[in-house]
Amino acid sequence: MAFRPRPYQKMAVEEVYRRYQNERRKLLLYLPTGAGKTVIATLVIDKLLTARPDFGRILFVAHRQEILDQTANTLKKHLRHLSIAIEQGKRTAVEPAKITIASVQSLVSRKEKFNPREFSLIICDECHRALSPSWTAVIEHFHSNGNPDTLLLGMTATPRRTDGRSAVAVFDEVAFEISRTDLQDLGYLVPMHYYTVQTQLNLDRLKMSAGDFQVNGLSMVMNHPAVRELTLKAWQEKGKGKKTIVFCAGVEHAHRMAEDISRLGVKAVAIDGKTQDRKCLLNDFKKGHLEVITNYGVLTEGFDDPTVECILMARPTTSPLVYNQCIGRGLRIAPQKSACVVIDIVDRNTHQLQYGASEFAGLPKNWRSNGRDPFRENRALQKVRVTSPEAFLRIQQAQSLEEVQSVLMSLPPEVIEAGLDGEPVLHYHPSPAPEVSNEQASEACRRLLKQARARVRDLKVDEHTVQVSFHAPETNNECYEYLRWHLERVSKRSVSYQKPRRRKVNPRALLRSMVPDTSFLRDFRFDEKSNRVSVQITGLSPMEMEQIAADFAAESGLQLDIRGQLSFFDEVFDIA
Repeated sequence: MAFRPRPYQKMAVEEVYRRYQNERRKLLLYLPTGAGKTVIATLVIDKLLTARPDFGRILFVAHRQEILDQTANTLKKHLRHLSIAIEQGKRTAVEPAKITIASVQSLVSRKEKFNPREFSLIICDECHRALSPSWTAVIEHFHSNGNPDTLLLGMTATPRRTDGRSAVAVFDEVAFEISRTDLQDLGYLVPMHYYTVQTQLNLDRLKMSAGDFQVNGLSMVMNHPAVRELTLKAWQEKGKGKKTIVFCAGVEHAHRMAEDISRLGVKAVAIDGKTQDRKCLLNDFKKGHLEVITNYGVLTEGFDDPTVECILMARPTTSPLVYNQCIGRGLRIAPQKSACVVIDIVDRNTHQLQYGASEFAGLPKNWRSNGRDPFRENRALQKVRVTSPEAFLRIQQAQSLEEVQSVLMSLPPEVIEAGLDGEPVLHYHPSPAPEVSNEQASEACRRLLKQARARVRDLKVDEHTVQVSFHAPETNNECYEYLRWHLERVSKRSVSYQKPRRRKVNPRALLRSMVPDTSFLRDFRFDEKSNRVSVQITGLSPMEMEQIAADFAAESGLQLDIRGQLSFFDEVFDIA
């Protein structure tokens, strides 16, 4: 095939094939938005056709035109030898194709024209919808009444529906799943910077419809001039200048929001289900000719533009499914993109109804992320360990990471087994003053870095930023992310980590800068031909020696062999 699949995509395909060989015929793939469901579907098709030359026809079922067209383009690009037809609206296949891509709406009325026994694979995209009457009719015709050897494969980002039912009830078992934070760690999704804007919406007065807020009532609330003004102000503060999708509560609301943003001198348009030139407008948005696109019920599924940097949730929802799909539009990776800003308009009085990123990540509904990623926050909190029940309850009742850190710093050391992200607790007092001088910020950062035992190469502080470079070869991990958060709290500045450029250095001076002041370097030898340094260093543990050797190699490009000594009273123990 012409493209290089990601490792987890290969794993998903192999797991589907393994279970297929074991005669499992109803399988579910649980993949976050951005994981590449269409790519995985393509790989599954290729795998099954390669393994079984007598493999029958394939049916790919979705419910939106954008998904059908996107799937067709991907399959035609990578499976060029196969005939592909689209069954949707006025489009219909004259001759039977090896792969039929169909909308569920068209397939319900046309299913009798297809012989279900000819199909060996049925793929249901966004299969959380498979419990609806139309999907049930299609699945019964092509799978239940078809060839008993046919594989039914569902793909979704959220198996659980608003009504509490699950797609697992249709597909029997989950063949493969991967979490959002796993994809972030692998570099295939960007983290979110999450902000909530609390306002008085009185959503508790709205009627419910199909498990969510009734559309007309919600649109009237969100389209009120005062609410639109607050929404616009939040976007100006956190999202302006970033390519943005605005999810609105109704058609009228979408058009009014586009007009409001356009008055700021920003190129913005609104689209809805009846927009005639929708395809052209979306292409203009992808090309960067438009900065903001507002919509109602159009871009929730099937739209893919990795360069989106901001999601403005101006439509409160009780649906985990809807929320997940909306914010997923902005989490795909793209060049020069490090994160996606998510702005949530929250009703402070209806926390028991409205769904948000905090609940999505497993945090309390009233949790305040203050611009951080809730999924990473929850992972850090899971590693906190305290032995006191009272302390445990105080941490459980906290509503922000700042509150958790304050609780940890107030506890006796013997009560704490591990702080945020499993790291030792750092103790400091963020200044209540609105500004901190350069000297105060520098001193506070140095104290904090010393507590963290971070080997700092350089620290620069100006009026707005703190730049730190380390001797560590890798700082793109959770430990350094939370160290950054601590530094920002004490300095009241934006903190960035600078990767030191490898340059020709004095190996002895470099090594001396990496070891504690209490340690001594002995028998230092540098072999330029082999690029190896050997030395004896006193007072280091085996773990410290291993870390210093790795840091030294990363910065100098030289191999370091350390022999250490641990003194114990009058005896000396050599460590090889």
